[in-house]
Amino acid sequence: MFRALFCLLLTTPTAWAVDWQFRADASNQVAHTTTGDVIEFRSTGSDPYVVGTLTGPPIGEVRVLQWEYFSTTGVRNLSVILGPPITEARRIELPPLLIAEGWQTYSVDLVQASGKPLEADAKLLRIDLGTQSDTRIRIRNVRIRARTPQEIAAAARADQRRREQGEQAAAIASYLQQTPHHKIQSITVERHDVVIQAKIDEVVAPREGEVSMLADMELYEYRPHERPDSTGSLLKEVQTTIIPPNDIQFKVPRRSATRSGQPAYDRLLSAWRLQSRDGTSPRQYTTTIVADVDDIATERQRPANQKGLSGLSPRGPMTDFVELGITAATVNLVLTSFVSTTDRPNRKRIPTPGPPVYFNPDRFAHYDRIIDFARQHGIVISAIVLIPSPKQARSGRALVHPDTDGGTYAMPDLTTPRGVAVYTYVLNEIAKRYRNHRRAPGGITNWIAHNEIDFHTIWTNMGPQPRELVTDSYYRSMRLIHNIARDHNPHARVFASLTHHWNVPDDGQWQRLSPREFLRDLQRYSQLEGDFAWGVAYHPYPQSLFAKVPWEDQKVRDDFDTPLVTMQNLQVLGRFLQQPSMRGTDGNMRPVLLSEQGFHTDSYDDEAQDRQAGALWWAMQRVRQSPWVESFIYHRWIDHPKEGGLMLGLRTLPSGDHPHGQRKRSFDVYQAIGTDRENDATKDLPRPPK
Repeated sequence: MFRALFCLLLTTPTAWAVDWQFRADASNQVAHTTTGDVIEFRSTGSDPYVVGTLTGPPIGEVRVLQWEYFSTTGVRNLSVILGPPITEARRIELPPLLIAEGWQTYSVDLVQASGKPLEADAKLLRIDLGTQSDTRIRIRNVRIRARTPQEIAAAARADQRRREQGEQAAAIASYLQQTPHHKIQSITVERHDVVIQAKIDEVVAPREGEVSMLADMELYEYRPHERPDSTGSLLKEVQTTIIPPNDIQFKVPRRSATRSGQPAYDRLLSAWRLQSRDGTSPRQYTTTIVADVDDIATERQRPANQKGLSGLSPRGPMTDFVELGITAATVNLVLTSFVSTTDRPNRKRIPTPGPPVYFNPDRFAHYDRIIDFARQHGIVISAIVLIPSPKQARSGRALVHPDTDGGTYAMPDLTTPRGVAVYTYVLNEIAKRYRNHRRAPGGITNWIAHNEIDFHTIWTNMGPQPRELVTDSYYRSMRLIHNIARDHNPHARVFASLTHHWNVPDDGQWQRLSPREFLRDLQRYSQLEGDFAWGVAYHPYPQSLFAKVPWEDQKVRDDFDTPLVTMQNLQVLGRFLQQPSMRGTDGNMRPVLLSEQGFHTDSYDDEAQDRQAGALWWAMQRVRQSPWVESFIYHRWIDHPKEGGLMLGLRTLPSGDHPHGQRKRSFDVYQAIGTDRENDATKDLPRPPK
C-alpha cells in the first residue's frame, strides 16, 4: 500500500497547501543549523524529534505531507504527530526515509497512512526522526498539501489492491477451515525421485489412450511461490503403480525438466495434492527426506545446559562464551551478504530467470570462524535467517519481497520463481556447508526463520498485509528452510520468531499479528499439509524493555488471554504448547528456545548493575523450573550504541581503553550460575518480594 503512497512527484500544486515552520524551542535530542531555506538536523539521542507550527489546518484534500531532503543515513521508524495535543494516540507511522545522496522529494498521504481523517484543528506537526543517534538529514520546503490527480488515481489503485488482498486472505482462511481429507499417506524425497503413496477407494481401469494414469485421479504440484488457494499444476506424465488392495504410488523425477528457458528446480520444495471424483485433498508436503549427502551427523546436537548468549561473532573475545559456560548461541545469518549482481572470480551464477544474480562463497570465511569455534566448544548454533530491507531504492532486491516498504528486515520474495530460486539456492549452499557439528567447519542445528513475525512491518517486512497473507508467506519460508536444512542434516529444526506480545486484538491496520493466533494458524497448516520439525523462538522481554526489574510487569495474566508473555508468566507459553491440540503428530511438545531477552542497566553504577544481575539470576530460576525450555539465550553480549538507548549487555559500551567494553556484574553472575560459586555470587542480589 505504501508503495502507492510514497513517491517522487513530477508535479505538485502550488496552491492549497499549509506550510510548516520549525520551532527550535520545541525539539528534542536534535542539533540543527539553518542555511537559507535548508535546515540540517542531527539526532543526539534515541528519541529525536522536531516540532513546527502549521500556517493553517489540514482540511479536505490537504492531506499529503511533503518535503525535499538530502540524507546519507536515511531514517527508519519515521513518524509524525498532529496536535495539539501531542499524544501517542495521534501518532502516524510513515514509510522510511531512504538514503538520498542528492535532493529528493518525499511525500505520503497522511489520511491513508493513519486510516482516519486528520485533525481539522491541528496547529502543530511533530516529526519523529527514528530511534538512533547521529542520524543526519537536510530538509526544506516542508508542507501539507492537496493531493494531485495522479495521487488520487494511485490511491484508487491502492484501494483496489487492498480489496484483492482481502479476498486472497479470505480464500486462505477458508482453505484452513476445511476438514483434512488425506488421500496422500506419505511423500518421500529420495536422491533422484519423489515417491507419493496414497489411498484409493477403488481401482479403476485407465481411460482409453492413457498410459500410467488412473481414471479420475489426478496429481497436482504446487511450487514454493504458489499460495494454497491457487490451483497448482496438473502433472500428466507420472509413473503410477497400483499396490493392492487399495494403495497407489506416484513417482516423479526429483529434478524438473528445463523448459522454455526456465531452469530446472528441485521438487524437494514442492507440495502435492490429489483430485478425484470423490473430492480434492489439501496440498501436502514431504513427510520423509532421504539426506542428499553421506557426510551427516548421526544425532542432533543438544545443549549441555540452558545457558545461552546471542551474537557469537569476532567483534568481541569469543572466549567469553567458554568462560561463561555457554552451550547455545545465536548467529545472524545475513543472506544478502552472499548475493551480488556483479560477477567476480570465485562467484557462482545462480540458475534463475531474469538478470544474472551471483552467489559469493567468500562470505563463508566469516561464518566458518564463528561456527567452527562453536563446534570446538560444544556450543549449539541457532542461525537467524535475515534479509535486510534495502536502504536505498537502487539496492539489489533479488531476495526481498516486492511489497517491502521499510522495516529493518524483509520477508523473502516467495511470489515469483526467480525470488524462490535465489532464496533457496543461498539457503542450500549454507545448509550444505554447515551440516555436521562433528567436523569442521561445524554445523547449524536450529534455524530461526527471520525475526519477530508478529511485528512484521518492522522485523520481517512485506508491507501492510492481512494476517492470513503474512502467515502464509512466513509458513512457506519456514517449510523451505526446513526441507533444505533436512536434506543435508536430518536433525535440523526450524523455529518461528515471536516477541513478548501474546493476545493482540486485530486493529484492521495490517501492522501486527497476535502470536497466540499465529501459533494456532501454524499448527493448523501442520495438521492440514503434513507436520514438520518446527518450534517456537520466543522473546519474553519485560513489559518495558527499559524496566529496572523484570518482576513488576502489570500486563501479564496466568491464562491464554494474557496480553503479554514475559519471564513473569512464562508458564502460560508452556501450558499453551503442551495442549494436545498444539503438539506434533508424534505427541511431543514443540521445542522452545527463549532466543532473545535481556535486562537494562540505566547506568553503569553499582546499583544498576546489581539490578541487572539480580534480574538475570531470577530469570534463570524461572527457566530452571521450565524444563521444556531448551535454551535461554541472553541478549546481549556487549552494549551497542545503536540499540535505541538499551544497555542490556553483559559488557559495557566499547571505548578507546576498552574496545570490547568492561564486564558488568551480570557477567560474573551468569558465569557462576550452575557452578559451586552460584550461592556466593548471588546472595546479595535484588529479588522479588516474597
